[in-house]
Amino acid sequence: MADDLTEKIEKYSFLNNKKAKTTFAKLDYTLRNGIHIQREYPLNVNLYRFLNDSENYESLRNYYKDFFNLNLIKEGSDFNNYYYLNLNEDGKSNVSTDNRDYLKSEYIIIGMLFLKMFKLDGNIELDSISEFTSLLYEEYDEQKNALRKLINDNSSDKSTDLSDQRFEAVITKSFEKFGDLGWLMWDREVEKNKFRIMPSFERLRIIYQPQIETIDDLIKKVKDAE
Repeated sequence: MADDLTEKIEKYSFLNNKKAKTTFAKLDYTLRNGIHIQREYPLNVNLYRFLNDSENYESLRNYYKDFFNLNLIKEGSDFNNYYYLNLNEDGKSNVSTDNRDYLKSEYIIIGMLFLKMFKLDGNIELDSISEFTSLLYEEYDEQKNALRKLINDNSSDKSTDLSDQRFEAVITKSFEKFGDLGWLMWDREVEKNKFRIMPSFERLRIIYQPQIETIDDLIKKVKDAE
């Protein structure tokens, strides 16, 4: 009995850390709400410092696996590492679906297009929603029209085509969602337009790298289907 108790304490040793009392509740809430934790985000640096302790990280991995059937993932390297919770291969967890949020397909496509424009096409000045939208209208007309069609096809209201105002509202909401996930950080929280890209935005690139590189083919297929 005593041995079992000792094993449990060691397995979840993060609970013995003197900072757990003031940090763990906020850390747990942040992770289970889908937010990516990294050096510069969230602004509460104690969350990152607690996770970045190797002993805490390993014991937290045990905790989320055993109690929630979730994987605590660490990606990136050195200064640019980040942490997040992910479903296991069975796609199930012990977290209520009410507390899980999924990226809409149109947000994923907008994110893929943003990464193509930023990384592949070398538009390194892209650091605001307004600049992304302007560049989309000025230099990516074909992609803009295909994106509009994809969003309209996915919309519950197909009675009318997407207006510019509604289309731009979807773009804004997608970037706001990226901010909620910790993929980017607003320079001014009260004026959500200009942002800095966080290391965790790499997660989208890692997942969809082939699609990002061939997004022009996807755009062409959508155009040909019109």
